[in-house]
Amino acid sequence: MKILILAPRLPHAHAYSGMQMVYQRMSRLIQRGHQVGLICYIDPEHDEPFLDKVSPDLLDMEVIQDPMLNRLLPKSFTLNKDSSPSSFFRYHSSSMKKKVGEIVANRGYDVVVAEFTAMGQFLYKNPYLPAVRKVISCHDSPTLGSRRRMDLMEASLTWGKQWLEYRHMRMLEFELYRTVDRVLTLTSQERFDLLEEDSTLRITTVSPGLSCSMFKPIPELPKEHCIIITARFSSDQSQFGCLWFLRSVWPLLRQLDPEVKLYLVGRDPSSAMRRHAKRDERIIVTGGVQDLRPFLAKSKVYVCPVLSGSGVRGKILEAMAMNLPVVSTSIGSEGIPVDQGSNAFIADAPQVMAGYVAMLLQDEEKAEQMGKRGRNAVETFFGWDESIDRLEQMLHEVVSKRSYHQVA
Repeated sequence: MKILILAPRLPHAHAYSGMQMVYQRMSRLIQRGHQVGLICYIDPEHDEPFLDKVSPDLLDMEVIQDPMLNRLLPKSFTLNKDSSPSSFFRYHSSSMKKKVGEIVANRGYDVVVAEFTAMGQFLYKNPYLPAVRKVISCHDSPTLGSRRRMDLMEASLTWGKQWLEYRHMRMLEFELYRTVDRVLTLTSQERFDLLEEDSTLRITTVSPGLSCSMFKPIPELPKEHCIIITARFSSDQSQFGCLWFLRSVWPLLRQLDPEVKLYLVGRDPSSAMRRHAKRDERIIVTGGVQDLRPFLAKSKVYVCPVLSGSGVRGKILEAMAMNLPVVSTSIGSEGIPVDQGSNAFIADAPQVMAGYVAMLLQDEEKAEQMGKRGRNAVETFFGWDESIDRLEQMLHEVVSKRSYHQVA
């Protein structure tokens, strides 16, 4: 089977979270004898050093300059009814649209898989794209994220603006989903929530895997008295959750443990995050890093303060695989078999989250036991073989024209 992957960033051997997931999918499909091509955006500053880390066995590999101007335009530019929502407009590119059509036409691909919903726009009303089977792997639904942010707000002008964004996003996102052969979700809960919005969608759940040989403890690195949050902070859900932690949880934690440090690791930290770091020397904003693992290895607790969005957070799985105890919100842990107090802590209230983090910082034995149980959960439930079996089965169904509404 010939499979073309569309990705918003370069998936490579040292990527993490969503891009590591895409890289593993590509590599393992190639190992099973499929011909896989890749078209993705590239940020020269962050991605060019890793070009040689992409699988050499790809049938095609095309990289397109990241449309930076789209990111810099004000959000209001994308909110009128005839425009794309900001999370889609961020990746809009005429060059990408033409390149996708050209590659499919020249190579005769059987199916195109858009990794992340925003990349699905290049499968929608694309006049350059020949007849081909289409799949969107949504990873995290922007509409569901917008809806969950509304649930956290009181009635106000801000809520009204969020409602308009939700309606605008829903209109385009679900129009995309209705025009493709299959939608992939990472969790059954995400599938249920999407069907609640539109029961006609054809959806399959394919849980992610994790490479435990890559993400594993590094005992030779000494621990610092610190906690860590990782994310691509340009995403609304990551930024919203991080700022909630800084404003509501961090002051409480500093009272419980005045010596603790906080690492915010990931690309595109916001100006608000940098202002917090400027006022508090114990907050370290690193920006993008080439290898996340040393930062995880030297931290004592991993925190996921996500309050909106959907899908499995690969960043939590990476932390758990490295024996790092995790404290997460309920939404952040979606799709992960958490045994409260055994392999992770779930906390939705600021004082509860601060208390659990402080406990783990003070009780090294408890933290070590939780870290080991977390890694065991990842090894048990997130193996790549089963994930690729499910993905391969779905692709065969789509390509063989049996694109029916499958119950997970």
